[in-house]
Amino acid sequence: MRRAVLAGLALALALPVAARTTVPLGDDARRSSLPTLAARGLALYCGGTHGRYVALAILRRAGARATFFLVGNRVRYWPGLARAEIERYAVGNHTWDHARLPGLGKRRTYRELATTQSAIVRATGVRPLLFRPPYEVMSAASARVARALGLTVVLWSVDSGDSLPGATADSVARTVIPRLRPGAIVLMHDIHPAAVAALPRILRAVRRRGLRAVTVPELVALDPPGRAQLFALRPSGRC
Repeated sequence: MRRAVLAGLALALALPVAARTTVPLGDDARRSSLPTLAARGLALYCGGTHGRYVALAILRRAGARATFFLVGNRVRYWPGLARAEIERYAVGNHTWDHARLPGLGKRRTYRELATTQSAIVRATGVRPLLFRPPYEVMSAASARVARALGLTVVLWSVDSGDSLPGATADSVARTVIPRLRPGAIVLMHDIHPAAVAALPRILRAVRRRGLRAVTVPELVALDPPGRAQLFALRPSGRC
C-alpha cells in the first residue's frame, strides 16, 4: 500500500497574502532554510510563530497544499501519482520499505534512504529535500546519512492519533483542531480511515481560523522556525 505524508497533511496554514501583517525575520529565514537545516543536522518539528501558518503532516491526497513522504518501494507502482504529487504539492523521503532505522547498519541505512531518493528522482525528475523517519525514531547513523544526502529531517508537533487502536474521525478531529496554531506540523496517515474521514472537518477549522494550508518548504520560507524552536525543543519534540 502506498504511504505518503501530508506534513503535513504538511497542512501548513497561512493568511492570504493581502491579509498578512508580519514577514519572516531575516536571521530566522537564513538560519532555518532547508539547506541550512540539513547541513547542520537539525530536525524540523514546526515553523515559527510570527505568521499564520500551520503544517499538517498527512499521508494522503487532499484539496490543500501538503507534503507527501513516500515509501520508495511503492513509487514504482504509482509513478504517475508521485509526479502529480510533486507538481502540486511537495514530496519527501520515507525510506525504502518503512524500516525502523535504529539497529540497522550504516550500509543498510544508506541504502534505505539513497535508493528511495533514486526512485523518486526517476519517477518525478526532482530530488527530495525532506526526510521523515518511520515511527519518528532516528539513529546516529541515519542522522549522518540524511545529512550527507542533503535531507532535512521533518518530524511533527501534533500527532493526530489516527494510528491508535480504536481511532475514529471524531477522536482525530478532537485531537488536531485545538492544536491548529501557527507553525504546527500535524502527523496524519492516508492508510487510516479515521484520518481521511476527519480531514474535511479539520480543513473547515483551518479556514475558520483564517489560516491556509501550505507545504513544509513553504512553511519554512514563510514562517521559519527561530532559535527557540530549533534549539529549545522539549524531548517530546513538541514546539
